[in-house]
Amino acid sequence: MPYFGEKCGLGFTGIRDLYLIKIARVGTRKEGEPENDPNDLRIVFELQFVKRLYNQYQPHRLNIWETFTDTTLAALNAANNHQDAETNDTIVFNEGDVRLQKGKLTHIDCFAGPGGICTGLHAAGLQTLVAIEYVKSCCETYSANHPEVHVIHSDIREVTEKQILPFIPANGVDLVTSGMPCETFSTAGNTSRSFYDDRQFLYREGIRIAQIANAKMILFENVPAITSKREAKQSGELIVDILKRELREAGYGNYIEVVLDSTKYGVPQKRNRFFILACRFPEWRLQPPTPTAGSVVTVKEALAGLPNVIANSNHEGKEYTEEHSDYEKLMRDDAFWDRETMTSQDILNHMPMKHRSCTLQRFALLNQGESLKNLFDRYQGEERERLQKERILPKKMFIKRNYRLIPNEPSPTVTSHCLDEFVHPDYDRALTVRECARLQSFPDSYNFAGGPYIVPHIDRTVQDKYEQIGDAVPPLLAYAWGRKIKELFETND
Repeated sequence: MPYFGEKCGLGFTGIRDLYLIKIARVGTRKEGEPENDPNDLRIVFELQFVKRLYNQYQPHRLNIWETFTDTTLAALNAANNHQDAETNDTIVFNEGDVRLQKGKLTHIDCFAGPGGICTGLHAAGLQTLVAIEYVKSCCETYSANHPEVHVIHSDIREVTEKQILPFIPANGVDLVTSGMPCETFSTAGNTSRSFYDDRQFLYREGIRIAQIANAKMILFENVPAITSKREAKQSGELIVDILKRELREAGYGNYIEVVLDSTKYGVPQKRNRFFILACRFPEWRLQPPTPTAGSVVTVKEALAGLPNVIANSNHEGKEYTEEHSDYEKLMRDDAFWDRETMTSQDILNHMPMKHRSCTLQRFALLNQGESLKNLFDRYQGEERERLQKERILPKKMFIKRNYRLIPNEPSPTVTSHCLDEFVHPDYDRALTVRECARLQSFPDSYNFAGGPYIVPHIDRTVQDKYEQIGDAVPPLLAYAWGRKIKELFETND
């Protein structure tokens, strides 16, 4: 096969580092050698290849033209008019790596966690192609439940287009979601909000990935308190205003912002979340999802069918009881979730926790709707000192700790500390992983395979199963967004 330059007489000597196309390579080039070294990497192909690359793949639109050497846009335009009668080869781009499902919108999942957004979007009929996540245990859980997705285990700031483009269509994807960590914005009993560091600008990575992938839409998710966080302590500019300005600069100037109440979308917990939906098309009329729940789902309905497990028994509950609810049936309906291949006959992740005797005695003191704070209020003076001496009460009172759930209400927000924060409404024990997953609306077939049951909240490179659940986006809330986004594409396309 002749060189391109020889073929059309433009004086080219080849094209280098064409990593988007899987083709044969000739020669090698060691790192550090000069560009004009005779061992420079060379890729050899026909003129028809270049013409179709330029016309169909449009690399200049993806800002990767600088990866070509000895080729200019003007010269290639000239070559584009050259007729090659010697070959009529059909060029197949990276479609071998992208198994697109006909008619489905495509999605990239940034800050993917264990896969809450992907699970909901998948049920709504979208296809997730790439997921990016820093925490290894989250990646393990994600891959166990979504083996068809290309999961990138990396700090998102280090992810390059080389890791993404071979796994998406040539013309880009429809949606990028970006639920960056919320610690620096949250007001829920932590000190991270007082810090002003690079975490509060991680939304820029979602925009960057969207630009790499030529995404039509971006969906940002975070806690509502993001709307009041300033860029710096003495700054008058809000982070969310900077985010919206940078969206406009990136070409996503058509956007809506909204706070959604998860209980209105069938999630059995009081969880409000802030969203920005942005798109590249100024004429599109964007809307948030319409509430889907006819009534609020309660804790009792959420936990229906799950057997009691005894603390310290090391005996996992595997078999369902005869107690049913509409919500319980939905959590077990793998046809709804499009997870028929993942169906398990046994209940997953329903292992009881180990509690000291003094902790079990503390739980026994709690009425439904009470927490550790109520016990400190109830027991004063010598009585409190006795309980503390016996270690039934801790020396320090934590406001969000040991809340016994109320069966006929939704739960409070499930957080990464849900193991310590919740007590079962009827039994003197903490919730199991499966019970927390039910409150977050993960289907029962979802296996939290990655990470241990408990790990100290010190090493941020690993999350235990409870943390993974608490940090996730509820799949039913993501499902509502997926249905709405599909509707917007059908209406506006």
